[in-house]
Amino acid sequence: MVFRPVTGDDVATVLDIYNHYIHTSTVTFDLDLWSEHDMAHKIDAVADLGMPFVIAERDGDVVGYAYLSTFREKAAYNTTMENTLYLRDDARGLGLGRLLLAELMRLGSESGVREVIAVIANTADAAPSIRLHENAGFVRVGEMDRVGRKFDEWVGVVMMQKSLSHD
Repeated sequence: MVFRPVTGDDVATVLDIYNHYIHTSTVTFDLDLWSEHDMAHKIDAVADLGMPFVIAERDGDVVGYAYLSTFREKAAYNTTMENTLYLRDDARGLGLGRLLLAELMRLGSESGVREVIAVIANTADAAPSIRLHENAGFVRVGEMDRVGRKFDEWVGVVMMQKSLSHD
């Protein structure tokens, strides 16, 4: 697998990956499909923060992406970021998420991130993401029940945290 920074040429591919999950899954709380403008705006926002937005390619095909973005807007949180990671549906279960998350953590550390927060739906379809984060050294720090509603069901979240700096 090859990792590289996202470019404007990736917008449509990354959008297809994300919209699949909006339409089929509770792993994202977005209810409406994103447009190319929405995804381009997200890419720009991550770049404006100086945070990584990394593309994973396998045999020349984009199979996933991951980025770090603002956890909370208040200035005291400037070195704490929330991570996002999505794999193309046919690339799940192959160990690629583990490699992509490790690369994102490496890039985050280089960018001065101290703490990474993962907010993951507490549902059966998100269980692999919880395991992925646990295996990468994230620790479960909390849960919130019934904080989102999707597909006519109340959905909770698991909050996980990983320290990238230990000073």
